[in-house]
Amino acid sequence: MHQIVEIAKNYYKLQSDEKDFHRNIYIRKFPIKNQGLGILLNRFKRKQSINMIMDPGTKLDLPRLEDSLNELIGGIKNLDLIFVSHQDPDVSSNVLPLLMRAKNSILIGSIDSWRLIKMYGVSKGRFKAAESFVASYFEIPGSDSKIYFLPARYCHFRGAMMVYDPETRVLFTGDFMAGLNTMSKRSIYADEEAWPGIALFHQIYMPSSKAIQRTIELIRMLTPKVEIIAPQHGYIIKGELVDEFLERLYHLKVGMDIEDVDNVYTSRLVLALSNFLGKVKVFNIIAHTKLIKIMKESQSANFTQPIVFMGEEISKINVGYEQAVEYVVSIIRKHFKKEEEEMLLLLNDALVELSLPVPQFMAKTIAEIGKKEFIGEE
Repeated sequence: MHQIVEIAKNYYKLQSDEKDFHRNIYIRKFPIKNQGLGILLNRFKRKQSINMIMDPGTKLDLPRLEDSLNELIGGIKNLDLIFVSHQDPDVSSNVLPLLMRAKNSILIGSIDSWRLIKMYGVSKGRFKAAESFVASYFEIPGSDSKIYFLPARYCHFRGAMMVYDPETRVLFTGDFMAGLNTMSKRSIYADEEAWPGIALFHQIYMPSSKAIQRTIELIRMLTPKVEIIAPQHGYIIKGELVDEFLERLYHLKVGMDIEDVDNVYTSRLVLALSNFLGKVKVFNIIAHTKLIKIMKESQSANFTQPIVFMGEEISKINVGYEQAVEYVVSIIRKHFKKEEEEMLLLLNDALVELSLPVPQFMAKTIAEIGKKEFIGEE
């Protein structure tokens, strides 16, 4: 895992090392203010804090995760709560080894997640269903803190769950609001550059826009208002971007909705992008070779490709029309600083030639380039 970063008071993030699609593990320490036994009887012994881990990752993470837990809470044995947002192995395959070493800990997740996580050999007596807590909240024994469990149904799994900590105003969202690594600078916090990766992830993995909208509506009802969104993949979202990205995601077409809305555009976009690559080849053969290599290799090892190649030709687009264009533009801006303006103009021409709409974010840039060229001519 990457270095330990405190994202809020007593709330810590660990990050795996992948450059394209990393995992995040979160640790929350709840300081004990009195030594009551709490609602779960004898599970929590006399100690300084109740310690919770969220989506504890894969066995690949375990050695460094152990080092981090030694530093933060004195070792795995001091874990009390293990929360899983869903059953996928990238979040749940460390559950059994942690439970075996943290003898007094319990596992919390949805009933739907438990149906599959129990296949690891976890005892039913160590599991507590998030749905079983009265009013969907859990009072942390010996403290004044409580956490709320929120369903994120079908985002991307029927039994997906989130955890809200009103004390820190951090919402742990699992795969919801997750994204690919699209920012050029090394940071754990999202900026505008993070959005294409978030949109791409949701378009590929979320089944419908309706599922996303219902989850966002639940998030907007939380009080106090969420200030930090902590997803299991990608960047932490905070400040004004919380509302901004939730609003964009609310209106984003994903999954089956892409097929309903974008079928005509995406099929023509395959031809437009092929024409664009041909234009780049004439403009700069080195840039053409580099561009195809990046587009073919990007995310291929760990993530579904947004644009699929067969040899040197584009054969399929897996995301919505606007997100596919935004994906190409993000590659140009990140990897072709010297050729950026000319390549964006060539992409614009390829879209216009097939009567495809130029997305607003791109149209603004094209207008600025045209204005600069006009001033230069004068």
